[in-house]
Amino acid sequence: MLQKNDVDILNTICKNSRMAYDSTKQVIGKCRDKELGEYLKSQKNRYADAFTTARKRLEDAGMRPRSVPVMQSAMAQIGIALKTAVNNDRSHIAELMYDGTNMGIIDIARSVNHSSHAAPETISLAKDLLSGEEKYADGLRKFL
Repeated sequence: MLQKNDVDILNTICKNSRMAYDSTKQVIGKCRDKELGEYLKSQKNRYADAFTTARKRLEDAGMRPRSVPVMQSAMAQIGIALKTAVNNDRSHIAELMYDGTNMGIIDIARSVNHSSHAAPETISLAKDLLSGEEKYADGLRKFL
């Protein structure tokens, strides 16, 4: 059975990786730069893996991940559509993704910092995603 702290972290991982996956997928469709597009695709796959792993841990405990709030998802999609309708050059897309990645880093770090009693396996999963996000953000800098 998972403790509350584990459930909170796993739901944060699910929410962040799902939002990031959906946003990245949407942005890839707007991206004209092949190198950036490939970079985004590889990260999108990492988000899918993180979501699947966290979801499986929840499901193994008889739980389902919390859904991303509909309004939050819709606002993200609308924001991306508006911001890429006017400007979809390489630097602008990299900046959008960089900003979104930093929001995810903050959310995941906050969740870990406020869940000190979570199982080491859960903390490790969150820290792996956090580390991957930090590397991804660093890689986006070359496209700015």
